[in-house]
Amino acid sequence: GVTVLLAGDFRQTLPVVPRGTRADEVRACIKSSYLWQKVKVLSLRVNMRVHLISDRKAEEFSNLLLSSNLSI
Repeated sequence: GVTVLLAGDFRQTLPVVPRGTRADEVRACIKSSYLWQKVKVLSLRVNMRVHLISDRKAEEFSNLLLSSNLSI
């Protein structure tokens, strides 16, 4: 019943496994854990900085990033 917030790009935060191979690192990551099945993934869809400031160029850049379909 504990809520935990995990944020970031998991592709950029691989665990360090001393003298480990790439396969060892992948097996040690959170997405390979049995706990990952219980994780509810939420994605932010509105860039609040752009929304509040109303900067047209920033809005165009934000839309470009969101349209690139990057996913975990």
